[in-house]
Amino acid sequence: MDYQTKQKMKASLTFNLPEEQVEYNYTLNAARYKDALKDIMELMRREYKYGEHVEEVSDKIADLYDRFIEITEGLLDE
Repeated sequence: MDYQTKQKMKASLTFNLPEEQVEYNYTLNAARYKDALKDIMELMRREYKYGEHVEEVSDKIADLYDRFIEITEGLLDE
């Protein structure tokens, strides 16, 4: 392990409130948004994989799931 890796790192964000209240709220809730997106992705996957639908509906679910994955690429990685 190199020297930099052993050092503690800090980051801070500064918001000018109340002007930047919306941005502050987005930042404060980012983990919740990410969890919600993961839940939606899992719901879509389960519905496609285990749901009993006519072929047209299953195809649409698969298409929406694929588009969701493309849109959120890199956002839901740990």
